Amino acid sequence: MLRSNRLLVTVTVACILLAGCTGVGPMFDDDSEADTTVDAEELLANADAVETYHVEVTRTLQAPAVNETTRLDGVVDRENRLASLYSTSETDLGDGPETTETEQYVDGDVQYTTDSGDWDREVHHDEADVWAELDRLERAVETVDDTAFEDADRIRTETIAGTETTMFELDVPDDRKDELAGVDEQAHVATSVEQLVYYVYVDTETNTLYGTDLRMEVTQGEGSALITTETMFSEFDDADEVSVPDAAIEETE
Repeated sequence: MLRSNRLLVTVTVACILLAGCTGVGPMFDDDSEADTTVDAEELLANADAVETYHVEVTRTLQAPAVNETTRLDGVVDRENRLASLYSTSETDLGDGPETTETEQYVDGDVQYTTDSGDWDREVHHDEADVWAELDRLERAVETVDDTAFEDADRIRTETIAGTETTMFELDVPDDRKDELAGVDEQAHVATSVEQLVYYVYVDTETNTLYGTDLRMEVTQGEGSALITTETMFSEFDDADEVSVPDAAIEETE
């Protein structure tokens, strides 16, 4: 059974890793003359200047023993160090899917979380670490440098939040792949990245990053898994205001 599952992973990995298999938006051909030049320096500056934004994340994991889909919807307020996040996770271990929902607010170094009606409060000792995890726009641009788009392959166009963007495949350095994949070198069971592709969605007229699409195959021990993480950004400096619910504060005082 393990062998047949491994074969299935091998057969399907190519389509999952290749953006063209999704069939969204027109593909570029070799003769395309579309203006898709990206000024990486301006893109980084634009991302750094954003004070608030809306973020949506969809993460899927396919493995012989488990299938999991997690969706996250949130607002990040960099200026006031506030964030609101709502996530749903559907996990299937072979006996049917189970769904969990979590609502979370972060105010500086204080995190409020509920998944069953009762609120929990946690104070983090290192606020910088908390925000390094929360600020997905900052994490996204960490893979972009001044030369990122010089040899990047144009894949297709796609409309995100009403804006036409161009999808590029970036060449990710080997030393960055493990970080993108979340590989912990200190883990008891070794994890390795077998294949990884990283796409970004850019409005080439304004040099604005609207999203990323990470697709990879990883192995841990004798097992393997296909993981995709799609992250979309919108409502730059026009996102909903974030405020911690009174109930969360009152219940955890």
